Amino acid sequence: MTTQQLTALTADQLGEAVGRIAGFAALSLHESFPHLDLDGLVETFTRDSATEFLAKRYLSGLDSGKAPGEAAGAAGAALIRAWADARNAARAQLDAATA
Repeated sequence: MTTQQLTALTADQLGEAVGRIAGFAALSLHESFPHLDLDGLVETFTRDSATEFLAKRYLSGLDSGKAPGEAAGAAGAALIRAWADARNAARAQLDAATA
């Protein structure tokens, strides 16, 4: 997608894309790990920090020439990886504190 095409993306379209990415990421993670609360995942993935994360990665993907679906998939996968890394770090910190 060219810069000219990228500027044609409205705030509403970006918001809708980011919302869909967050929702699909939460649903995918919940389907793979049913013990994870879907509502909690959606809440986590729609926080300001998460939506900024997704928007930046989605727009970067579009700017680098990825198709919208490919950019969305990459952004969602990056969100899940970041969430898992943060969760693992928190768990390690808790384990260290209780040891």
